[in-house]
Amino acid sequence: MDPSLLKEREAFLKRARALPVVEKPRMTPQPVEVSPSPLRRTASSSAADMRSLDLRPQLQGRFAVLSKIVKYMKQRHLERDTHPLSVEEILEETMLHDTPQSTIRWLEDEALPNNPKIRVTPDRKFVFRPRYDIRTRQDLYQLLKRHELKGLGGVYLDDIAECIPDAEKVVNGFGDHVIRIVTPHDKKTILFYNDKTFDLNIDEVFKQQWRAVSVEGIHESKIEEYLKRNGISSMSGDRKTFIPTQRKKPGQRRIVQRPVKLKDNEHVEDIIEDFSDKLNKK
Repeated sequence: MDPSLLKEREAFLKRARALPVVEKPRMTPQPVEVSPSPLRRTASSSAADMRSLDLRPQLQGRFAVLSKIVKYMKQRHLERDTHPLSVEEILEETMLHDTPQSTIRWLEDEALPNNPKIRVTPDRKFVFRPRYDIRTRQDLYQLLKRHELKGLGGVYLDDIAECIPDAEKVVNGFGDHVIRIVTPHDKKTILFYNDKTFDLNIDEVFKQQWRAVSVEGIHESKIEEYLKRNGISSMSGDRKTFIPTQRKKPGQRRIVQRPVKLKDNEHVEDIIEDFSDKLNKK
């Protein structure tokens, strides 16, 4: 090897050793959070959904059983079978043999006692409770008439259908003695008693004039003028003039002057003289 190259190599190594060395700080490795795989995430969310779905059939099953029981009790009432039943007897007649024990306790303690369509007897049995205690056509007629006389309004046809069988047929048999009104918001039929004593015989000419005149957007004075031109005027009568009576003011009483009677010195009354006449003469 060339001696000059060896010298240059040794000089380079000396310079390299003389240079200060700066060590780089070691980086501590950060723990890497491993995100759950989409498969694991899907499995956990599906498990939560399955738990919520497990509760839904139980709740839906409870209310389905309750609805079936109420419908059955209503049908028994319409068939005049009104003796009360226990929960076990109801489930037996409705053929709900596979009802869970928790649902049976819920029916006995909460659902049936708090249902407005069911009445509980003292011996913890249940019977259907309609809105009105009526069973015959005559009972319905008296109910409608009583509501009219007392100003209680109408009766829903749905409530009548829970009391007597063939309610629609019975109502149609009343003819014009019953008025039907359909509510605009829920489309339910309300029945009113039609009192024939309030029927008025109106002349046909007046009916035609009433139907021919449109009063929408017309002032009351114009309507009055039109009626007067057609010979229709309002009734009038002599009014009695009312004169208010004058009342005495409280606290003012008539003062009556009474003669003064001497009550003192009664023991010398025989020697007392009256000098009032002598003073007046002077």
